[in-house]
Amino acid sequence: MVYRCLELALQAPTGFNLQTWRWLVITDPDTRAAIAGIFRRIELPFLEMMERSIPTDDVPAQKVAASSRFLPEHLAEVPVHVIPCSVGGIQENHELFADLGYGTDLTNMAASATYGEIWPAAWSFMLALRSRGLGSSLTMIHLGAEPEVARLLDIPDGVSQAGLIPVAYFRGQDIRAGPRRPLAEVAFQDRWERRPPLLADG
Repeated sequence: MVYRCLELALQAPTGFNLQTWRWLVITDPDTRAAIAGIFRRIELPFLEMMERSIPTDDVPAQKVAASSRFLPEHLAEVPVHVIPCSVGGIQENHELFADLGYGTDLTNMAASATYGEIWPAAWSFMLALRSRGLGSSLTMIHLGAEPEVARLLDIPDGVSQAGLIPVAYFRGQDIRAGPRRPLAEVAFQDRWERRPPLLADG
């Protein structure tokens, strides 16, 4: 099932059809446990920092923060871990664009070029999983120890990990739309913070 969903994900667009993505599917229990240990070590200080910044009366945010502790505590139990990777990385793209004379402050352009190759496919993969009753979550916190994970998984130099997607069958309530801000708060037309006429009245 996971590989069928990856086949579908490969239909996502990619610049010049280079298909620089690579997909590492991890099912070995010991390897998953090792990744979970690294993930937990990196994640918990981040969660503690975030929890300190949330006002005590912000109940929705407090609820999200509490639920965020579930994954580092149970990641080893998730039967499949998928790590989307990109051949090359930000540094290589930065050097490419600099050689073209675009300037030197190209970090955002290089990052967008790098992750723009993998995110559409990763999201397509997650949608394909969802349509088949499988749950997933896109996480990136383990990248705080990316070289350590690369050594564990024999990922060669020159390959960038883009995140970690835990995959398992969904349990509990039906999958439903997540809570999001209204479109009128986040969509602009022609100029920053200019509301589209159709959304101007909410």
